[in-house]
Amino acid sequence: MMSLFIRLFIKNKDDVSNPDVKKAYATLSSVVGILLNLFLCTAKITIGFLSHSVAISADGFNNLSDAGTNLVSLLGFKIAGYGGGSIHPFGHGRIEWIMGIFASIAVLFMGIKLAGASVNAITNPQETIFNAALVIVLVLSILVKVYMYYYNKQFGKITDSETLKATAADCISDSFATTVVLVSAIVSHFTHFEIDGYCGVLVSVFITFAGVKSLWGVLGRIMGKAADTDIKDDIMQMVKLHPEIVAVHNLMLHDYGFGYFVVSMRVAGCKRDSEQLYISVNQIAYKLYQKYHCDCFIQIDYLLEDEELTHDLTERIYSVMKKYSEEIKIDNFRLIENGSFTNVAFDMVYPAELQKREEEICKDIADRLGAESPRFHTIIKGIIRRERFSLHR
Repeated sequence: MMSLFIRLFIKNKDDVSNPDVKKAYATLSSVVGILLNLFLCTAKITIGFLSHSVAISADGFNNLSDAGTNLVSLLGFKIAGYGGGSIHPFGHGRIEWIMGIFASIAVLFMGIKLAGASVNAITNPQETIFNAALVIVLVLSILVKVYMYYYNKQFGKITDSETLKATAADCISDSFATTVVLVSAIVSHFTHFEIDGYCGVLVSVFITFAGVKSLWGVLGRIMGKAADTDIKDDIMQMVKLHPEIVAVHNLMLHDYGFGYFVVSMRVAGCKRDSEQLYISVNQIAYKLYQKYHCDCFIQIDYLLEDEELTHDLTERIYSVMKKYSEEIKIDNFRLIENGSFTNVAFDMVYPAELQKREEEICKDIADRLGAESPRFHTIIKGIIRRERFSLHR
């Protein structure tokens, strides 16, 4: 069914790097999710009311909350599809993340509310009426939720949407919760032991857990997650086609949501290759624009090739760092031409317990090199290493 909808409603379905195609996939997923969840909600609440099962009713309200989540996501996708302007030059893609927060909180409240209803069913149990319609609705629900899991997982990968990925995880959780409800109904019927309320509590726990997981995923995206490995590898393959580029530093993908990101990096080379370096970075930027529809900012650093000076400066830097810890190491050290000055740039990898002293250490190093010569401008990027390690100098 979903394959048919893709052919009918998504143009250029294979151009998954295009933000408009990502939007179409996300919209289709949300609309189908709303319809399927409303169908399941209606069926379960009806069966739950007729069979006096609080667990089935709770599962039905869970589907209602899922439909609400899909609706909020759809609204977020619609707003996220607006392009950039003078106020928001990088577009509105992050609106989807904000909507995801509200949706996750709604799921959390639904789980807590249903837990209260389930506890009441434990203290005031009612006999569950078991019939074929109950079994059919629950089995159908499990199958539908497994189907929704697969297409949301697929669409989540295509769009890189945290909302759709969280929806996929929620669907598989829902299918498990519904399985618990089905087992509860069967056990209650054959043993005459009413475990409906206990299963309702278990379902509410699944709902609450899904809400927490969804919220954590969205918050992780807002805080800034690592760039997609495939895209980074693709960029590095483009760079390797230009031998005049000696190294790449500070490669970052600035994610603005909904498939739009900005690439920034520093490439290092020799000044004698300046003309070719200029041509190369423009070619790389254009290729990235064509493939990913992204903006790209590349800075060229002209390296100063002086092994004796490099060795001397690293020894002086290490002499400063040893005062703080033997575990602080230098990585990606380079000397960069800067007119009458020389930029001394490197990554300082240090253990987590020195995080509060990072600024102090950097200043100490800068003062030491500045005392040697005012032409040295120190650029240090601190990197926390949280496990024990051994790097070779």
